[in-house]
Amino acid sequence: MARGVSTVLDVALCLLLVGVAVATLTTGGPELVDEPVDADPSAAQLSTTTTSVTVDDRTVHGTHAEQLALATLLAATLDGEPLAESPYPDAVVAETDAIVDERVSVVARWEPTPNGSLGGELTAGTPTPRDATVAATTLSVRLLPERSPEDFEAAATAIATETIERLFPPDRTRAALVDPRTAEPVAERYRVAAAALDVDVDRQLRDGDVRALNGKLASALATEIEPSLRAAFDAPDEAVTTARDVELVVRRWQP
Repeated sequence: MARGVSTVLDVALCLLLVGVAVATLTTGGPELVDEPVDADPSAAQLSTTTTSVTVDDRTVHGTHAEQLALATLLAATLDGEPLAESPYPDAVVAETDAIVDERVSVVARWEPTPNGSLGGELTAGTPTPRDATVAATTLSVRLLPERSPEDFEAAATAIATETIERLFPPDRTRAALVDPRTAEPVAERYRVAAAALDVDVDRQLRDGDVRALNGKLASALATEIEPSLRAAFDAPDEAVTTARDVELVVRRWQP
């Protein structure tokens, strides 16, 4: 990948790190057992130790849990089509593989619309054996801000807008789009998202209008996810609460 692409990714990822918070560890899931397996130490390692993930010649800093959450957002798909193309998720998975025990698996999942079209998932570590005794611990990593929407249309708009603006941070993306060194890689990232959302952004790209670009993508994404939100939740605030976190399930086992 060209340096320009790395620059844009670094800008987006560094901004994404701002305000990310890891919630208190909570044990959960039907596979949880009392003794002798304990997944909490592995979960704590992910949420408290920091790492540097290098994408080409750019480096992103954060805890392993933060890196996994951000990578899951960048790996998000809509009806199976990627909203962004980035080597960062694979790099984060490799970094996680290098530090977890061989008897640990990690699944990071962002599911703003349960059983809906939008979501992301990454797996790291070793696949869990079917016949093992397993303990599980869940981490929640905050990505989207708190919102109190009045209705499902507002909830869909809030989720879509925050998602697009994390993929394309307006101020930095605008600067990159007018820089000849990074303009084409940024434009290509927009085209990938536009293809997934079935919208045409050629005119906005020619104008270099990031506000219009993000607005068009967010509007299309909101239209796409609103029916799923209505079907899955009783109230719009439940929808935005679900969408704001990435869930990490850490499993540890013994033979």
